[in-house]
Order: sequence, then C-alpha cells, then structure tokens
Amino acid sequence: MVPFLQSNLSLVVGAVLVVLLLGLHAASGDKDFRRDLRGAIRFLIAFVIFRVAAWALPQEAPSSLAKLVHVGWMLTFAFGVIRACVSVALKVIRLRSPVATPKILRDVVNFVLYGLAALPILQAQLNLDLGGLLATSAVLSVVIGLALQETLGNLFAGLSLQLERPYQVGDFIRIGEYTGRVMQIGWRATRIMTFRRESITLPNSKVAKDVVQNFSFAYEPVAIDIYLRISLETPPNQVKVAVLDVMKEVATILQDPAPQCRTWAFEDSAIRYQLRYWVADFAQADNTMEELYTRLWYRLRREGLELPFPQRVVHMRNDAAARPEFSSETVLELLRAVDLFSLLTSEELDQLRRDLAARRFGKNERVIEEGEEGHTFYLVVSGEVSVRTGKGQEVTRLKRGSYFGEMSLLTGEPRAATVVAVEDSVLLELGRPAFARLFVSQPRLARQLSALLAQRRTQLRAVAEAGGGGVDPAPEAGRILGRLRQIFGLSAQD
Repeated sequence: MVPFLQSNLSLVVGAVLVVLLLGLHAASGDKDFRRDLRGAIRFLIAFVIFRVAAWALPQEAPSSLAKLVHVGWMLTFAFGVIRACVSVALKVIRLRSPVATPKILRDVVNFVLYGLAALPILQAQLNLDLGGLLATSAVLSVVIGLALQETLGNLFAGLSLQLERPYQVGDFIRIGEYTGRVMQIGWRATRIMTFRRESITLPNSKVAKDVVQNFSFAYEPVAIDIYLRISLETPPNQVKVAVLDVMKEVATILQDPAPQCRTWAFEDSAIRYQLRYWVADFAQADNTMEELYTRLWYRLRREGLELPFPQRVVHMRNDAAARPEFSSETVLELLRAVDLFSLLTSEELDQLRRDLAARRFGKNERVIEEGEEGHTFYLVVSGEVSVRTGKGQEVTRLKRGSYFGEMSLLTGEPRAATVVAVEDSVLLELGRPAFARLFVSQPRLARQLSALLAQRRTQLRAVAEAGGGGVDPAPEAGRILGRLRQIFGLSAQD
C-alpha cells in the first residue's frame, strides 16, 4: 500500500475518485449517502492539495516539513478511499434492508479502518517504534482507561444496542420513567423526545441495564390498557355494552383488533374492569385515552352507572340524587313552547315534566344515529346540537327550546338523521310510556298529533321539492294516525 501511495498513480486515482464521487453526490437523493460522500470528497481534495504541495516544495525546504507533507497526503488519500468504500457498502446495505444504519456504527467502522491504515504509514514514513511506544505508555493507558471508564462503558453499551437493535431512530419507546420518540443514538447516549417536547438524554449504559419497551416494533398496532371501577350493584354485562359502544365512537381506536372490556376484579366497593384497545400509532395514545375517558363520563352519567369512591359512599346522598338539573318552572316553560304539547292541560304538562329525564351529552357525542329505531323524544335545554344526514352533511343546528325525535317515537320509522352534540349539551328525554299515558287521558290527542305532524312533514316536503305549498296533508295524517294506533294499541275511535 505504501509504495502505491508514493507513486504518481495515486494522484491520478485520487483525481478520478473526486470526480466520480462528486457525480454520485449530485445524483443521489439519499441524505445519509450524500453526507458520507462529502466526508470522502473532503479527504480526497485534501490529498490532491497535499500532493501538489509536495511537488511545489523547494529543494532547500526542511526535511521535517517535506516528511509531514508526505505523511499528510498519504493519510488523506487512505482515509478518503476508506470513507468512500464504507459509504458505498452502507448504501448497498440500506438498499437490501429498510433499517437505517446507526451513526455510531458508521463512526466505529471508519475509525477502526483509519487506525489500521495509519499505523503502517506512520511507521514507514516517521520510523516510529510503535511497540516501544505502546510499552512505555502502559501506565498512561491505565490512567486514561480508568478516567474514561464510564465513557467507554457507554460506548460499548451503545455498540451492543446497535447489534441487538431493540429500537431504532423514530421508534416510540419507554425506558424507566421516560417515554418518547428516539431522535438519535450516539456514541455516549440515546436521545428521545417526550410528548411534552422535552429532549431527554439517557446514557447508553443505563439503557443497556434497564427494561426497554418498544411501542413501534414492526409497526404493529399498540394495545393500551386502562381500568375502570363501577358500583357493585351494576350488572357487568350492562357495563360492557356501554363501554364497548363508547369505544366504537372514538375514531382513533381500531376496530380490528376489536376493543375489549373484561370484568377484572371484585373490590371492597366496586367491580374493576379492564379496557383494552388498539391504536395505529403510539403518538395517538394520550389523546385517545383522554377522549375515551371524557366520553365514558357522559355515557355512564346518562346510564346512571356510578363511579364509586370508598371515602365518599356513605349512603347520605338522597337529597343530592333527587336534585333536578333544572327548576320545575324552567321545564314547564320549555314544554309550553313545544307545539306538540299545546293541547295539554296544566296538570298534564306537570305530569309530563315528571316523566322527563335529563341527559347530558359531551362535545362530539352522537345523540341519535340515522337509520336506527327511535323510542325517545329530546328537548334541548342547554348547549347546541347538529342535525346531519347522508355522509355527515349538516342540515341545521338546534338550540334551547328545539326538539327532535318525535317522528320515530310516534310512528316507529327509523331515525331520519344523525344528531351530534356540537358542545356540552343537556337534553330532556321522554319515552313512549309517557305518550301512552297521554293518549289514555286524552283520547283525541292521537288524531290531533297526527294532523300536526302531517302538516309539518308535507310543508317541509313541499318546500324541499317544489319551493312552495299547496300539498294536502290529510293522506299523510291518516297514515301517521294508523301507525300511532298500531304502536300504542289505540282503538279506531281515538
């Protein structure tokens, strides 16, 4: 190798390599390959400069200077060729495997080859006795080794991590109390970015000794487990139906694999349930859990399912439980404004008020679903809901005093639209039994409601289809009345 470096052929080879590497650098789109090539190009350009400088040195120049220039172009040529060969070899490896080559591995390979190439050059050009030099520096080596013990431990730990590959740059991992995305794997440490945008630097020796959880392994869905405590009085199957229904509504929870809700343990004052669901990207885990807990609160509250706390359950909550969401005067005022109930007496309105149940819906929760069977009527007390049809196209928004769901409840027809809470909303819910009692006490109410509903439906249909009125509501009223008699078991005289 040394005779070749001393020949003029090395200059030709170096110049050709510079041109070739510049062409590869311009043509490649691989940023790692381009970065490695830039290092090789710099070494080879330095070689050309040293080689030309060696020719330009005058004869009377000091021999020590000439020797240093000779050593310089020999070393730079060897380092440039090594860097270029390693760059091409790593590029071939990346073409065969999508896994990025860690920087620490590239650096170790380069430095080891640099050392193997530099030893014969230094020994031949500077007449160094490397054996004697190593022998006389034994004590110094021990001192340096002890001083760099921690650093060397991190280095070798980093090398072992790269050989085993428990994680790669870009993976989400958990090491001890730290969770985040791997940003860099260096000589001394691994750097991760947490969800709070904090940069955490962990020594490789600590990582090698600790348990590493990789949430991006093979880019498979990640399972998340959370636990829920519900009152002992609540049937587990009722809890599972409500929880699984809520997990279907959260967009970031995968339905394949299917979410699970399992009865996990009987505790002193509650049953503990395990909720397991999968997310496609661990970066979504916290937001998904937050949305799930929020939706569960509203759903469990509407279902009357208690989330008990042992220090609070003392069976002295009758007054709080009986306290209504709104005053009687407020509810009666809202009922009087509903045209469906304009025929009712004050006593009947008061009875209807007692039949109402307050239901609280959170933002983006679905109140009713298009195409489903409907057995309930809703009156908006606070908040705002969006009425949507088809593929989620919004038709209108309903605020305080508006109502919906009456047609499905009274005729048995499927829901004609989907209603979603735009913000936290409280709705008053009324079921079929309440209407059945009204029909018993008011025999003519069914016919009057049928006429009112038919008039409203035909007016809306005329506006939508022809932009005007003039449609006879009588046939529609007869059809609705027939459905009312069938559903509520009313006689033909009603």
